[in-house]
Amino acid sequence: MASSPTPHAIAALSAEEKDRVRAQLDRLLQSSHFRNSKRYPTLLGYIVEETLEGRGPQLKERTLGIDVFGRSSDYDTASDPIVRVTIAEIRKRIAQYYHEDAHASELRIELTPGSYIPEFLPGREHEPEVVSEPSSAPQIAPVVLETASAPPRRHWLLPVLAGVLVLLAGAGFAGWYRMRSTPMDDLWRPLFAADGPITYCLPMSVHRKGPGWANTTEQAVAHAMDLADTTLPASGTFFDHQVIGENVVFSDVIAMMKLESVVEQQHRPVRVRLNLGTNLNELREGPAIFIGGLSNQWTLKLIDPLRYRFAGSDEESYYIRDRQDPNNKQWSIRLRDKMTTINRDYAIIARVHCEPLGSVCLIAAGIGMSGTAAAGEFLANPEHVRELERRIGRANRDRDFEAVLTTSVEDGIAGPAEIVALDVR
Repeated sequence: MASSPTPHAIAALSAEEKDRVRAQLDRLLQSSHFRNSKRYPTLLGYIVEETLEGRGPQLKERTLGIDVFGRSSDYDTASDPIVRVTIAEIRKRIAQYYHEDAHASELRIELTPGSYIPEFLPGREHEPEVVSEPSSAPQIAPVVLETASAPPRRHWLLPVLAGVLVLLAGAGFAGWYRMRSTPMDDLWRPLFAADGPITYCLPMSVHRKGPGWANTTEQAVAHAMDLADTTLPASGTFFDHQVIGENVVFSDVIAMMKLESVVEQQHRPVRVRLNLGTNLNELREGPAIFIGGLSNQWTLKLIDPLRYRFAGSDEESYYIRDRQDPNNKQWSIRLRDKMTTINRDYAIIARVHCEPLGSVCLIAAGIGMSGTAAAGEFLANPEHVRELERRIGRANRDRDFEAVLTTSVEDGIAGPAEIVALDVR
């Protein structure tokens, strides 16, 4: 097929060729790159179908905003870039799909930067796609999509290859390389695939009730829920709110800032909520990132069914409990020891598909504040994430996981974190 489908070229496609494009579209939308989202498949399916019906030239940003996203006819495209942002993400996901060897020879649906009209191209290996049929069915000869105006392949193959070599030698190769799937892409993709705003859920800096305020993590959750149910009088003073704890710990903010350095590249709406000031319905509106461990009841609930979870008490020590080795308390610290005596902290990081929330969530939670800061930095660090993917294995990179981290601590400041245990679900 020619590299730029014109209305005449599309009109020249046979019904069978158009069906092949639709079949390829369905493969794309059923892949892991698209199936967990609503927005990206909707827009891609719309522009492909409009192009096949000969209406490609009518695909403009405003038109798509109105027809696909329900915007008003006079909406401001400058202040509401939903079409541009969605198209950019679709391009990235298409590139990731075709980068996988299993899809290299498939018919390609491409979106050239600066255009909303898709292009339909032969696979990278320039081999016709063979449609597999049951053995009892007659074999269908492979169809290579060509336009009416396309010259014989033998005339344009060499110039195309020469052009590819030029692109690979210059800036084109750098642009293509950036589109490849990286360990960071693999880690964050399930989260970013979900629609809706991204919510950071941070724990309040609550005032504990003196020694022994919570003997177990279960009591810590109960205490947090008691505070959540506390109703301040309408005339409550600023001090009243401050006592309730409407502040956050500095290390939790550091963790959020590290994670935000990744999230901001998505140009997605984000919001920050305190653990005691949010509810399940709000968390269901989009993907969520939970920060903090013992002081965040949402984190404790989400990791409770997992292999690794927090356990212990103020009076003894808090530790990360391994369900497969419950008597092992090697990952523990005493939160009531002086800060200068604490030289190591531990944390849990996890990516889980949470049924109560209806989406994927990310967790960065330390036993102490240093562990939480280290967990946030780990998830935002490409080198650390590369090591995480190496441990998980690329074949399992889309699955849920939970990892235990350790970090050195000096005067409350965390060093680089390392993986000491990993569970892939």
